[in-house]
Amino acid sequence: MRRPLTDWSRLEPAVPLLTPVILLVAMHWSAQFLARQSNRLFGRRLHLYLFGLLGTIVHEGSHVIACVLFRHRVHHVKWFDAQATDGALGSVEHSYDPTSGYQRVGTVVIGIAPLVVGAVVILVSAQQLLGLTPEAAWCVSTWSVSAWPFDDAPLWRWTLFAYVSISVGGSMHLSASDVRGTWRGVVTLAIWSAATVLATALLWWALQQVVPAAWDSDVVPYLINARHLITRISESLSIAMLLAVAINTLSALLLMLPVLMRPARVR
Repeated sequence: MRRPLTDWSRLEPAVPLLTPVILLVAMHWSAQFLARQSNRLFGRRLHLYLFGLLGTIVHEGSHVIACVLFRHRVHHVKWFDAQATDGALGSVEHSYDPTSGYQRVGTVVIGIAPLVVGAVVILVSAQQLLGLTPEAAWCVSTWSVSAWPFDDAPLWRWTLFAYVSISVGGSMHLSASDVRGTWRGVVTLAIWSAATVLATALLWWALQQVVPAAWDSDVVPYLINARHLITRISESLSIAMLLAVAINTLSALLLMLPVLMRPARVR
């Protein structure tokens, strides 16, 4: 008895990206929240010189790395300019071949690169400074504080980690220029994704008609391995981004306290 074309019950979703997408949005908003509270407490100029330099370099550096990976031509990089009149502390001027689908998809990755790279920087900082292990990272992601390995970290490591987190975390939001011009990449990526799903469905149907056992014995194992690989990458990014969201939010709340505790001005 032949199985219907739409029977995908034996295969779990191959690309479990819903959690990272949600966390990308949460990272953007939490970083904006942190930047606003830091500006409010320290003032814009002091905030920029205290925390803006490192965060902006990581932000723009992530754009440059993505440009190189997707073969965009980088024309000019402004790493940090606290005196910028247009409010852009840094920028990357690049161009690409619009006829190349790969480079069009690159516009999407280049746009969101600060979120991903910033999360990875915070995760690596936690590993190197606080001794966070992959197993303990899951405890962080599930809020199981009893297994956190941070008790032995000296104060200077916590201080340095807090500085990196606030500096990098406060710059992990997307500006209008980050998302401007990415629509072609979004359309191309959507078409590629739809084509991949359609091709897989057609391959499954063809094999069921010609060689019924080939799908289960030859194709499914490769799909399962690909799913496991994508799942591991997705889980690692999710841990990094969840840690970044938690640090951004906690830091912003802590920065709010001195402002809230200031005595009200008498008019």
